[in-house]
Amino acid sequence: SKGCKMRSTTGYCPRPLETASAFLSKKWTISLVITIGNFKTLRFNDIERRLERITAKTLTDRLKELEKERIVKRKIYPEIPPRVEYSLTSRGLQLMKVLIPLIKWAEKE
Repeated sequence: SKGCKMRSTTGYCPRPLETASAFLSKKWTISLVITIGNFKTLRFNDIERRLERITAKTLTDRLKELEKERIVKRKIYPEIPPRVEYSLTSRGLQLMKVLIPLIKWAEKE
């Protein structure tokens, strides 16, 4: 972004990451991205089982937010009862790729 006083001629402006960080720091968001990425596709109940202690409402809210940000895609199969699967979009896969080094960094405390 233009007019970023935090950036030198060769440096980066942290603003875009601050915005992304505010979104990612919501409880369960990173866990959701990584879990869905680890298993490629998951159904709601599978996600709920893997993220112990998440409430159905919070899971629903986070999935909707991730869908809106084009990080997660939701596929509905025309079956009775309908089957819904969640997977990462290409944007979600890119996000997972940059989160992995952060996870490795955090593991080394």
